[in-house]
Amino acid sequence: MAEKEKFSVSLDPELGKALRRYAAAEDEQISAVVSRALEQYLDDRRLIRDGLRAMDEYQEEFGAFTEEEIAAAAARVDDLFGAEGQERRSA
Repeated sequence: MAEKEKFSVSLDPELGKALRRYAAAEDEQISAVVSRALEQYLDDRRLIRDGLRAMDEYQEEFGAFTEEEIAAAAARVDDLFGAEGQERRSA
């Protein structure tokens, strides 16, 4: 069995209830649900950080993005994510 590390965290009561309901409905341990969610979150954050770093490196080499490039990138996000992309950019 893999080594485990125990953590103590505090959650909003509604989030805790939702977590318990989800784990029960999936017949999973809460720790398995939290571990999977945290792995996904950390991977997403790594991808974002790497993407931002790549954009900074590109701009250092080629100059700041033009308005046209920014508009093209926004359109691509809209194509990929639809309304979700709109929410992410305005957040």
